[in-house]
Amino acid sequence: MRNIAIAGIVIAAGTLILTQSTAGQVQPQPGPGSGVVTVNGVVDVGKMPLLDVAQRGDWKVSLAAPADARIVNSPNVTLAAPAFVRVGGRYQVMWPGGEREAITVQVLDGSWVRTASQPRQRWLNLAAALAIDELP
Repeated sequence: MRNIAIAGIVIAAGTLILTQSTAGQVQPQPGPGSGVVTVNGVVDVGKMPLLDVAQRGDWKVSLAAPADARIVNSPNVTLAAPAFVRVGGRYQVMWPGGEREAITVQVLDGSWVRTASQPRQRWLNLAAALAIDELP
């Protein structure tokens, strides 16, 4: 019984090795599945109909799965406040929306200032201001 089991395993292993070693090979003669086709006669591409292949309409292009773009090891960029801005100074600031605001600078850190404007203290970025006027 043991010899029959060993013989079965050897035959199965041999069959597996044989099928794996011949997989993907082409047949030695032309025919279906060989990858080689013999053409007899003449192929005349001059008698093919004229194709009109022109772009019509708007192009619509989309990305199905865009990859993540990440910037690594970029240096920190710090903007400086205008040279005339100083701690304790009072200024009239005009923001991009056209609103004007009177502020008193308490802390200056780059383009950011902590103000004592009413009703609360807050941080403002003076780099975003359209105009800064010094008040007396």
